[in-house]
Amino acid sequence: MPLDNRFLVGLVAVLVVGVGVVLLGNQGTTGKATYSTQVPMQTYAKPADVVQWSNGFPSGDHYNLNIHGKSAGFTCDPTPGGGSIFVPEYGQAEIQFIQNRKASLAAMYVIDPCSFSPSDPAKIQLPSGEYQVYARILAKPGKNGEERKVIFYPKLIDACDDTGEANFSNFTDCSDSEYVGIGKVTSGGVFDKDSQELIRIVPTRGNNKAVPVTEMFQWTGYVCDPIYDVNGDGQMTVADVTVDLDGSGVIDQADLAIYLELYCSYFEHEWIFNIADLVVYGWDYNNMGSKLVQVRFYPLQSTTFV
Repeated sequence: MPLDNRFLVGLVAVLVVGVGVVLLGNQGTTGKATYSTQVPMQTYAKPADVVQWSNGFPSGDHYNLNIHGKSAGFTCDPTPGGGSIFVPEYGQAEIQFIQNRKASLAAMYVIDPCSFSPSDPAKIQLPSGEYQVYARILAKPGKNGEERKVIFYPKLIDACDDTGEANFSNFTDCSDSEYVGIGKVTSGGVFDKDSQELIRIVPTRGNNKAVPVTEMFQWTGYVCDPIYDVNGDGQMTVADVTVDLDGSGVIDQADLAIYLELYCSYFEHEWIFNIADLVVYGWDYNNMGSKLVQVRFYPLQSTTFV
């Protein structure tokens, strides 16, 4: 569903939770991308029967991202580029995925390959478009039956539209924009799938296959121009409604529902990067011994799924 053309200024991402709507503040840091070492599209094909029992990945062009779990004492080189990022082998990290529809990016680009705390995210920018996404846990299993696994949770971090500012195509978050999109929306029905766990098991034929995680990139909710947050508190609530829209004699949640329908755009099961010109989406990444997770992005417009 396209954005309502009336709302081309900065965006506020909102979520109806129970009887309320939740907006949380922008947390981005200024970012402008320069593209020097982009990861080219990888191409391969294999018969359908091989896909079924081997690694579980589809056949077709894709971008490949390797997430390496590193032990304490590892020194991460922050140089951009390549197809790998680095996180703690045990501990928490944040991984951000970015799309800017106005960017000239032609291939996946790792802006920052290092995240060794949730407050210091690794950042990956993807070329515009929709993708099917798959993930697989690899590397050696734990010794003596030790379980190695990872679980990650999706979140919307930032969203804003191009308002004609110079160099918007170079932006990698909304903090440079005069009209900032407010947007960190957690789980609770926002994403079609609110978590994914991958467990490394003793390798036998057919195990440790890739699993589809595209649903973690599909979002349901409202996107509003921040001018409709009348009291400026960062939330769309009944307090922002100043007129009894349903004529009941009282301004309540029913009026808020009408208000959202009138002045906001609603997205249902939408590719998260379609809700604005620039979207920063992330994973809260909780690693419990995983040494390598492989994530592949298959462009819908050029991939044959078998």
